[in-house]
Amino acid sequence: MAALGRLVYDSQARRLGPLLRGHLLLFDQRAPPTYSAATGARLLVIVAVLELVVGPRFHFLNWLGEYWPAWLRVPLLLAAALLGVRWWAKAPFGDIGFLRWRDWTATEKLYFPQVVLLANAVFLVVYFWALGPLVHYPRIWPRAALLVGGELLWGFYQELVYRGILQTELTRRFGNVRGPLAANLAYTFGPLHFYHLTGYSAGHAIGVLSATFAIGLFFTFIFHRTRNVWLVGVCHGIGNAYMNGAMHIAGLMS
Repeated sequence: MAALGRLVYDSQARRLGPLLRGHLLLFDQRAPPTYSAATGARLLVIVAVLELVVGPRFHFLNWLGEYWPAWLRVPLLLAAALLGVRWWAKAPFGDIGFLRWRDWTATEKLYFPQVVLLANAVFLVVYFWALGPLVHYPRIWPRAALLVGGELLWGFYQELVYRGILQTELTRRFGNVRGPLAANLAYTFGPLHFYHLTGYSAGHAIGVLSATFAIGLFFTFIFHRTRNVWLVGVCHGIGNAYMNGAMHIAGLMS
């Protein structure tokens, strides 16, 4: 019973226990990686190639008259990022946030399942209008699963690139304030979301990009404290799966 009580409040340390600390963003600060300047430069090149040359949506394939569905191109982008980090930049995956479960803190281990369950519950209620009718269309379940899986990976890919790789290196170069802020500015106004500035009204652009910056800042802070890309990547992926995936699934049933 005492052990359960310490999950809520640790009287010896005189602070909230790990069950609650994550919800107040009171994560323990994890030390930054110590890779070389050469590795850091290569990490920036990887981000530039993936986001500016290849493009997050494989625009160059469109120019060639090819179209690859999201469930195919997103895993390829993710694989390219991981291969580049490990075999060209020669950085361990742990340096970009791929922590083993045994290396997670108690706060992280308790926060993660709570947030995953809570996020799914909230999104299911919000998007039930789009997902509820799916039970009557079993023939499209495989296609729906591909859509959802692609969106999950798409959210994870964004966090890997902009938090795991870019934020890690910019923090090393510019410090604990300017580095994360610069990475979130790149995430908000860079090639990933730049299309909101073209072809849309000023009100739309301001609203969407303000929300993007605020949500990105939330993920930026969590990653800065924990250096755990699983926390931000899975949460971002869940959001994408519902906000984007639900709309696509609704279209399949129309």
